[in-house]
Parts: sequence; structure tokens; C-alpha cells
Amino acid sequence: EGNVTLNDDANTVIQAADITTIEGDTTGTITVQNKIDIEGTPSQVDAAFDDVNTFSADTNADVTLTSDPTLAQLVSINDAISGTITLQGTQNYGQALSGSTADVKAALAGTFAATYTGDVTLTDAADVVIQATDITTIKGDTTGDITVSHNMHIKGTSDEVVTAVGHVDTFSGTPTVSLDDAHDLAELKTINDAISGTITLNDYTVHLSGSTADVKAALDGTFAEDYEGNVTLNDAADVVI
Repeated sequence: EGNVTLNDDANTVIQAADITTIEGDTTGTITVQNKIDIEGTPSQVDAAFDDVNTFSADTNADVTLTSDPTLAQLVSINDAISGTITLQGTQNYGQALSGSTADVKAALAGTFAATYTGDVTLTDAADVVIQATDITTIKGDTTGDITVSHNMHIKGTSDEVVTAVGHVDTFSGTPTVSLDDAHDLAELKTINDAISGTITLNDYTVHLSGSTADVKAALDGTFAEDYEGNVTLNDAADVVI
């Protein structure tokens, strides 16, 4: 029934299964005193973190995964540790991830020993509201391609949405958009070029001034309400329209 404190020196490699074995041999609490490196399969490492009651070090532990984790396992491990994650599975840092934006963001939120390069597919169901900044965060955490596979609803300022849709390599669904502030011509054109679903604007009266081609493209999409803004076409002299 006694409590246990594991005082291995920092950076010592400890097998995750050994922590679980210790937990099975006592009903007391387990404290890890220093920042050790916990090694094992994703399921073993996940179980070991569940077995530890207290990590005393500010950076609680590093992790080495000896096989490829599932998305759920990578989320769980990232939620548990503040140290570095080393991936040693078959696909290691190139493993593709598919799941909700929230789960993929959480899975990639930690510190990896090398750059993550896996492709990402975001599978949020139709009309689920996704913050545009979350897509941008995910793109910052992997050099792989991003696919949006369903009709999620992307929300944010005009600049945030423009940035987010620029990070998506493939829209295989018909996502929708809502803007939290007034747009300009370039922003509305970029969003309309990328999105085939309905666009909800913060202000439908914004005056648009630009070339005929740009204004046409900016207004080419489907809006939640009628667009009421005035338009100024400023094509140069002798331009054929």
C-alpha cells in the first residue's frame, strides 16, 4: 500500500511497461521525480501516464514511441506530457492523420523531436463550426497537405479565413464560411475562389472597388443575404470588358 517515488536521473530511458508493473504491485501513489524518457508502444506509454499520479519536474517527461500511434493515442499522450515526443514507428513523422479539427490540433500540439510531415484530413461533419485559426495552427505543425473532407463551417475574421483557406490543399466537400468583420475586395475574392458553400458576411454593404474581373470573382459565390454594397469598376482605359 506504500507510495512510490521514482527518482531515476533526468533523461534516463525507462520502459513504460515497468511503470505499469510497479503500479500493479502497490495501491499507493506513484510520483516521478525527474524528467525521464518513457519508452514503449503508444498503448504502453498511454497506460504508464495513467499510472503516474504526480510528475514533479516542470517538464514532466520525454516520450519515445516504438510504433505508430493512432490519432487518439497521440492526442492522449500530447495531453499528458510537456516534454519531447520521439516517433520511431514505421511511418514515424510522416504518418497521415484523419479526424476532427480539435483532435488533429491536439495530436500535433506537442513538441516533436523532428518536423512532422504527415498529411492531414479534417473530417468534421457538415455545419460544425471550426475556427479558422485552428486550421492555421495545424498547418504550422505539419508540412504535409491538408484536406477538408466534409462541409464544415469556417469562422473567423476576414484575414483569418483567407489565411486558413490558403492552407487547405483540397476541399472535397462544400464548406461554408462566416466572417467576423468587414471584408475588402481581395479577401472576398480569395474566399470565393476557395469556397463553394454559402458565405455569411459581417457587412453586406461594403463598397467594392477594383477591376471588373476581380469584382466579378468577389461576388461570384453564394451569400447568406443579398449583397448591397456599391461597386466601382476601375479598369484602365482601353481595357476590353
